[in-house]
Amino acid sequence: MSFHLTSILYFVVLIITLLPQNSDGSLNPKFEACEAKTCGNNQTISYPFYIEGIQEPFCGYPGFGLSCGNDGFPFLNMSNAKYMIHQIFYNNNSMRVSNAVFSTPNTRSSCLRRTHNLTLSGTRLALAPNQRELILLFGCDMHGKNTIGCSEENKTSSVVAMNREDQNLRFSLMNCKGGVVNVTVEDEVRGVQEALRRGFVLIWTVSDCNKCRNSGGKCGFNTDIFSFRCYCPHDTHARKCSQG
Repeated sequence: MSFHLTSILYFVVLIITLLPQNSDGSLNPKFEACEAKTCGNNQTISYPFYIEGIQEPFCGYPGFGLSCGNDGFPFLNMSNAKYMIHQIFYNNNSMRVSNAVFSTPNTRSSCLRRTHNLTLSGTRLALAPNQRELILLFGCDMHGKNTIGCSEENKTSSVVAMNREDQNLRFSLMNCKGGVVNVTVEDEVRGVQEALRRGFVLIWTVSDCNKCRNSGGKCGFNTDIFSFRCYCPHDTHARKCSQG
């Protein structure tokens, strides 16, 4: 090979090396794949969450996969029940959720199936402070201000929601034969039906995303090594993107 041809090849390689890399993240497919999405109500879904079937599982933390409802709200499955996510607060790692059974304003005219007690053991979720419990009584032979609907198992009976400290709770337990379920609501919300509709606040404890996000990366998780990953435009790091 002549010196002239060698010089040309050298300069071609040098020019290719010095060309600016694509700024849209395409050089790292995981960076591009983990773009934030929405279910349709303009609520951003990103780490530690991911929308199953729309975003890749490596864009979120294991167990934080969401589904989208027809109304545009994301849903999280917990304790064999669907919980509507009303709002996600990424700044303090919390979200407000409610059981999908109580998430519509017309529950009083609906028949409700018996739900399950919420169980958070073995998850990365916990109840935030300032929550309280309500008692749901199914199969009741009475109606009143705390009646939230009829029982699906027996449409002639009702479902009643009461505070634990209600002085009529003992009497109600004697007149409701369909079982009891504990539900959580925000303490500051008054009115049983409104409290059930608004739900309660959960906090999550997973690897922090701030350092990665602030360095221009997108957070994710590698289940093969069970470790947090920071997907950067051109490579992947353990915590944050390199300043270079």
